[in-house]
Amino acid sequence: MSENLGNQTNQFHNVVSFSLPKDYFYEKGMKAYNSNDSEQAIYYLKKAAENEENQTVLIDISRKLLSLHQYQTTITILEYILDKYPSNEDVYYLLAFAFFELGLFQKANLYAQKYLEIGTDEEQLEELEDYLDIIHSEEDDDLNINDDLLVLQERVTSYLANHDWKSAKSTLLNIVDKYQEFWPAYNNLALVELHLGNHEEAERVLQYVLAENPGNLSALIHLTMLKRILNEQEVALEYLESLSNIVPISEEHRHKLGVLFYQFKRYEEAYKLFNLLYMERPDREIQFYYMFCDAAYRSGRIETAERIWNFEMTNEFEDHEELAPWAEKKHSSNEIEQLMAETEYQAKFSNSNSERWGLIYFMKEYYYEQKFSSILQDLDPIVNVGLDEQLEQVLLSNMCYIEPHPSLNIALNGAKKVQATWEEEYIILRNHLQLWFFSICELTLKYKELPVNEDVLLAATHYLVENEVKRVSQKKIAANYNISTYLLNKGINAIRSLY
Repeated sequence: MSENLGNQTNQFHNVVSFSLPKDYFYEKGMKAYNSNDSEQAIYYLKKAAENEENQTVLIDISRKLLSLHQYQTTITILEYILDKYPSNEDVYYLLAFAFFELGLFQKANLYAQKYLEIGTDEEQLEELEDYLDIIHSEEDDDLNINDDLLVLQERVTSYLANHDWKSAKSTLLNIVDKYQEFWPAYNNLALVELHLGNHEEAERVLQYVLAENPGNLSALIHLTMLKRILNEQEVALEYLESLSNIVPISEEHRHKLGVLFYQFKRYEEAYKLFNLLYMERPDREIQFYYMFCDAAYRSGRIETAERIWNFEMTNEFEDHEELAPWAEKKHSSNEIEQLMAETEYQAKFSNSNSERWGLIYFMKEYYYEQKFSSILQDLDPIVNVGLDEQLEQVLLSNMCYIEPHPSLNIALNGAKKVQATWEEEYIILRNHLQLWFFSICELTLKYKELPVNEDVLLAATHYLVENEVKRVSQKKIAANYNISTYLLNKGINAIRSLY
């Protein structure tokens, strides 16, 4: 099928050595597939499809590529088969499945209905009937999709994959203007606004969806995520509770909700959803295995976590045991005592309060108050650098939002974001918190107000701390905080001016 397939995608090259056996690429692909070597399986199976004419072999290749999430390639192969062998019932089943996974429900429905007419495999018939139920019941699905909308959707998918947020936003605005009840577009628009840093607009879009389409699961998940990012914890937890008894039907929603519970450290709920996903389809990306095994470990399923991690990661990394999510968490009590003793010493003998606040905060969050309180009692009076003297008591009383100084809320809100960045990397976390509090205090004192905004300073302190440990790209750090490298350098220079 090389000529036909080659005309449709530039991923295929019709150059095959005549010295190779006819089934060389197919056999290599199947061997890699059976060994769970996804990358090699995809490569060889695609090569095999280029010069294959046997519809049975092509169907087998399509099934394997579909299970490896190569949807567009699979559709290209299946459409070629359909053109030559229109009576092959398996083609309709696989096309329905592929379009369903891409979210192109009108096309999925078209091929599913055709298979229901001619299909003979009872298991596949039952599966497609389940998918049709999902298509008609899920709140995000809309079968009133015309060809124009399908084209626009595919364009959005491409923009999102390439992180072209501005083009995605323009296209999504076009969609919601034409199709005002097509809710998936609104949900994607909210995510794009979030990536662009337009938090208020993202929330406005999500609230609109929930007002017009109450119970929209994607909107609820995204709104909860947004409230977490904005550090509106109480509101975020209220939304999270409303989601706690839901078990979504679609794989996409299960994954989104599982990740959300994981981010909120609700490991029991996260594990249950991840486990459902794993049982349905074990072959997934590494990030999924990390969250799944971590959630299993933290919810008390230690043997399960270690078994799955070792089984799935053995062929991926030689040192997979060292990369396990719990490996870095197995700190000995002596290591923790040593770290806290060092932090206590630094807190006592810092030159100023502004060098001390981050250390105190770190100990408050990750140690016990009795030890922490003794530090405050032993501190010598030092000239205040702009923060109210009551800050020490503020820190002791669970970081209450008392405002003795205008920069205090900024410091405390930012500290929560710093904590989310480093999680269990205690030494880097401590150093980042110290630099963060120091920078906020001293810059406020020097300039009366911060010379750059909070996100820029978060990125700048992140860069300076990580760069002490290893060389890090400014471009990468800037992208993570949705700022330009120019602003990042402005923040770095502002902090360096304090020394």
